Amino acid sequence: MERLGQKIVRFRKSISLVWLIALIVLGYFALQLPDQLKGNGFTRDGEFQQVEQVLEQEFKQDPHQIIVLFEGDEPTIRKEMTRHVTLFRDIKGVGQVVGPTENPQAIRDGKGYLTVGTPDIEQKWTKAVENKVDVPNDVSVRLTGEPLIVDDLNTASKNDLVRAELIGVPAALLVLLIVFGTPLAAVLPLIMGLVTFIFGAGTLYFVAGQKELSIFVLNAVAMISLALGIDFSLLYVNRFREEQGKGYSIARAAEVSVATAGRSILFSGICVFVGLAGLLVIDVDVFQAVAIGTLVSVLGAVISAITLLPALLALFGAGLEKGRIFKSGSDRGEQRWRNLARFVMKRPVAITVFSLILLVPCLIPLRDLELNIPQASALPEDYASRLAFESWEKTFGDDGTDAVVLVEGDFSSEAGLRRLEEATRKFQADSGVKDVISGATLAEQNGLDLEQAVQIEQAKQQLTPWIAFDADVARVNVNLVGDPGDQASQDWVRKVREMGYTIGGPAAFNQEIYDEIYDKMPLALSVVLLATFLILLIAFRSILIPIKAILMNLLSLGATFGLLVILFESGLVFPAETIGILTPVFIFSLVFGLSMDYEVFLVSRMEEYYDETGDNDVATEMGLAKTSKIITSAALIMIVVTGAFAFTGVSPIKQLGVGIALAIFIDATIVRMLLVPALMKLFGHWNWWWPGGRRKRQTKWH
Repeated sequence: MERLGQKIVRFRKSISLVWLIALIVLGYFALQLPDQLKGNGFTRDGEFQQVEQVLEQEFKQDPHQIIVLFEGDEPTIRKEMTRHVTLFRDIKGVGQVVGPTENPQAIRDGKGYLTVGTPDIEQKWTKAVENKVDVPNDVSVRLTGEPLIVDDLNTASKNDLVRAELIGVPAALLVLLIVFGTPLAAVLPLIMGLVTFIFGAGTLYFVAGQKELSIFVLNAVAMISLALGIDFSLLYVNRFREEQGKGYSIARAAEVSVATAGRSILFSGICVFVGLAGLLVIDVDVFQAVAIGTLVSVLGAVISAITLLPALLALFGAGLEKGRIFKSGSDRGEQRWRNLARFVMKRPVAITVFSLILLVPCLIPLRDLELNIPQASALPEDYASRLAFESWEKTFGDDGTDAVVLVEGDFSSEAGLRRLEEATRKFQADSGVKDVISGATLAEQNGLDLEQAVQIEQAKQQLTPWIAFDADVARVNVNLVGDPGDQASQDWVRKVREMGYTIGGPAAFNQEIYDEIYDKMPLALSVVLLATFLILLIAFRSILIPIKAILMNLLSLGATFGLLVILFESGLVFPAETIGILTPVFIFSLVFGLSMDYEVFLVSRMEEYYDETGDNDVATEMGLAKTSKIITSAALIMIVVTGAFAFTGVSPIKQLGVGIALAIFIDATIVRMLLVPALMKLFGHWNWWWPGGRRKRQTKWH
């Protein structure tokens, strides 16, 4: 790393110029990224998707639908609905328009609705439908459905990002000014955070051209970019100033900082990278999209921190101390941290027990954790598409199709028709089923059995939306007793699959998403934990330190999830709602890496002092004294940046921001200030035990 530092200082102008050109180019594409993000990302290539393709190809079902909700007195809305069916069918490119003639149940309690099929969720279809709406004053019309909800989620996410930045960035700047005391030293970490974001967002623009990226990617990339850009800069700038204080020249201080802080940044970046890479194991688009986005940002943060930042400091390092606003007071600050370390190490057992008393009870609410897949309810409460959807769902939601079962057979034969009738009767007799619609039930409504109906040409034509005779497949629509997202409905889907049927619909969608996440999480967790253990093993040449770091992280994250249940599900702080299924997964991946980031910063410095003195107590005390101010400052900045998302409207993003802020707070206080020094004291020299004896690093700088 020292050689790398020498080369960066030598070619500092060229490196800075290359970065400037790259950022101008990437910045142009970063501005266009939001328009490339589509959907909530909850898709995967499973059986649900196969059924959707069959329904689209064989039964001409549209992949997406706009719901047009009419409200007024029943005779008037029936007339207006019938008139608007004709108007909507005139829109070029739309699919099926279903009105009261095709769906007699679509008018009830002063409300009625039409559905307009669309080939995709592009905004142009919504605009086209809106332009055709023309109703008298005594009738109101509202639009909802997937195309509008996804578009509103995209808009709300962008607005939330701006709102959070307006709160978080000024707060972060204030913290940086207090920490460093001078304008340039304070602004530099924010600049590096912006550099990381531009790198990530600009690169993702090209990824979005090859792979559909979720609308949640933008916020996740902003969070991780600011966090790592600022964290790495804090560590590096602090070490640079420390080396300058020893009398080194600007160039030499930059070189030494690359060799010391740069090494910590490299291992920290690898830990964060591994934590986020665990998301790639889960075969759901939103997790893979966020993983790709944040991994690109981590890469940008590491590369910029060990190339651009030292080059800038080598160029402008003389200005770091100019224009001082706050006094440094670094000696007093270090002494306070040393006093805290001594206090904790004098009573390690009591401090450890006290810390566990604070954290373990927070695990209890985890038994009440309920997860959901974000839909309309993820939007702010005042968004029109959410209000319209909730109104539609309240009146018509119980009549929807929760599952679509495909029955295969030769329906020109008696055996095939009998198979469809038997399947229909089987589902009708199921206690978990409310209603069933199939070719067999339609024939029965006309006073015929299925075999008779297919012999009559007119009746057979009426069955084609339900039986694809040429493709040898029939559909059975099932309305379940429970909600399609509850556990009973998911169990029902699994039971039907075990019978040999292919099944789709909302219940199958939920079951596949939940099963994929729950089935793959142990693997993802194992990969992350094992990889992190090996990285820390190599970084510190210690068996015990990686094990302790992983266990402390798991404990603090478990406590965070328990607190989220209290904050959101109880309704005591935020309006009562279940936790978005992506929230705990993202928090684990992001915070696990960031916590290891802080662990590497802290223990790397302890290791330097241990290799020099061979005294575990001195190493612990000095490591805390030298790094705690920076780690605490980095954590505080992370808390204000991510905590600002608590004031946003999209509930998964709000939960994510609050969760990360909570986790970082717990890590920076209970874990770093209390548990780490207490456990370092308890285990003594065993902290640094290594098979075959420990080889000291050749360290030149203190």
